[in-house]
Amino acid sequence: MLKISASWEYALLLIKYLTHNPGIHTIGIVSEKLSIKEPFLRKVANTLENANILTSHKGRYGGIELVKKDISIYDILLAVWEDLNITVCSWGKCNSSETCGIVPTISNIQRGFDTILKITRL
Repeated sequence: MLKISASWEYALLLIKYLTHNPGIHTIGIVSEKLSIKEPFLRKVANTLENANILTSHKGRYGGIELVKKDISIYDILLAVWEDLNITVCSWGKCNSSETCGIVPTISNIQRGFDTILKITRL
């Protein structure tokens, strides 16, 4: 079920920082600017790089850089493997889904929530 985790929060902060500060940045400097411990930020950056949202540059002038310019909150959540479902029955794990009668309502809410996440940018 959806809960804002530290990974999600750090990913959002990192993407927002890179969006508003284009170019290549070292993890150390971004870590200081965002007040996030470097090992945690590095882990999030690696995850975002694996999702092709960031790229890293090696060498003396290396660092990370945003490559996906038009990114939604939904994209970021998926990249850090967050569960986007608002309830257990949103993903079909509820044993009572056939008898409870609210599955269509929950499904509509889930679709609306997903749409909001997909159209929201930082």
